[in-house]
Amino acid sequence: MAIAPVNKFISVAVPVTPGKQKLYEVPTGTSALLLYVQVANVGIAATFPKVTFSQQRTQRSTGNKRDVRVIQDVEIPPNDAAILVDGRLVLEKTPLLLDKIFIEAKQQDVGYITYVDYDEPTGIVTVNTKDPHPFKPGDPITLAGIALTCQPGQTGITTNIFPDPQQSYTVESIEGFVGTSKTFSSFIGGSVPIGITGKDYSHYYNSAIHYYERSKPLAVEVVTAAGSPTGYEKLSSAPGTSYDPNSGQLTVTTTTTHNLSTGDLIRLEKESFAFTCDLDSNTAVKLYPRNSGENGTNTGASNNVGKPDYAYGKILEVGQIVDATNFKVFIGTSSDTSVHTYVDGPSLTENIHKIGTRYNVTQAIYYGGGSTRNPDDQIVETYNLRAGELVIKTDIAHNLQNGDKIRIIDNGIIFSCSMDKRETEHAYPRVTDPASDAELTISNGATGNSYITANTFVVNVGPSYSGGFFAPLQMELIASILENSSA
Repeated sequence: MAIAPVNKFISVAVPVTPGKQKLYEVPTGTSALLLYVQVANVGIAATFPKVTFSQQRTQRSTGNKRDVRVIQDVEIPPNDAAILVDGRLVLEKTPLLLDKIFIEAKQQDVGYITYVDYDEPTGIVTVNTKDPHPFKPGDPITLAGIALTCQPGQTGITTNIFPDPQQSYTVESIEGFVGTSKTFSSFIGGSVPIGITGKDYSHYYNSAIHYYERSKPLAVEVVTAAGSPTGYEKLSSAPGTSYDPNSGQLTVTTTTTHNLSTGDLIRLEKESFAFTCDLDSNTAVKLYPRNSGENGTNTGASNNVGKPDYAYGKILEVGQIVDATNFKVFIGTSSDTSVHTYVDGPSLTENIHKIGTRYNVTQAIYYGGGSTRNPDDQIVETYNLRAGELVIKTDIAHNLQNGDKIRIIDNGIIFSCSMDKRETEHAYPRVTDPASDAELTISNGATGNSYITANTFVVNVGPSYSGGFFAPLQMELIASILENSSA
């Protein structure tokens, strides 16, 4: 006998927390209709938070995700509410598709958590913040993305991201004074079910856990090699060197075999290449690359006053190997498109520095460990990492040694994070991170263990002080969903 589909009405009522928050995921064997979504501004003060509501559809066979914004950055006035959905939004979970819905909030006074002390028997959590918080006792708050690990050997207890399910809390006490305090406490409840005695599970705070997703092509570039911080390979240009101002290509003829490969990284010594040009009948010898161009008042001037040449101080990638003594590199086009002639005498020797090559990243393991009270010997996968250490695995053998230097291109490595349950991706290093455009020294690791293998090495990119969010409670959401189960 066939089983008729079962309809069930459910409601979702949660505080809206900072960042991106998953509201609902269609259960297995179910389709759903999202009937109604409302967000209310419940803040104590006059605030104007904004929310974005979206549906995410995942192709289960490939894992590809598509986010569709139903409404974006709608402002919720004080003591008011916004209806985000008032109709029917079909949500599915099939062998091919999986739908989820999300709310993303922008609000005032969002802060980062640096340490959490949770006392399981009493249910009291004490939170340390990176910057002073605005709370006083009795204030309603939200918490999000806190990673807690239970003591090894406690069967059935695993790493959890708190709080789950999401709810609001109340500040019970603060340390110090309102406006300058960096510590507050709240009752969040115990982890042991009521009526069960003899359980006392210790909880250990973790800074935000990062999960490698992927990387951009050739995300790691070698700055120095052979264990020497000054171990640049130096080359000298020779007659035969030419420059095409239309394409921006510099074809370099070297005095010796250059031993370069396509994709290798070089730097041109400043004002070390001399050229004349037909624009002034080859009367003036000009040196490149320059920190500042000419003022454009004289014949043959470049008209880029105050601006450095494209190649000035820049790391350049070898574009083409012509032969053993000739290669091409892009150094920027020129408004002076006349013929440029290389001048040997004024051109300097050792004017080309090979500073490394690039590698693809196939895996990265980052241990933030920003809190001083976080155990330094915490095991991350098979590596005994210390705060701020990053393990990088390359696609080919890197031949690097302890003391060599590398650079990670900005936004070169993409991670997801426990702070939002891996719902969004973040690229590192950002321009605001200490590792941005920095020369990072390869290390055997702070513990003395050798992390350098044919395809792996460790660098310190700086600790992470992010271990969750806190914010005053400003918004609450309620949603109505009709589920249709055919299971």
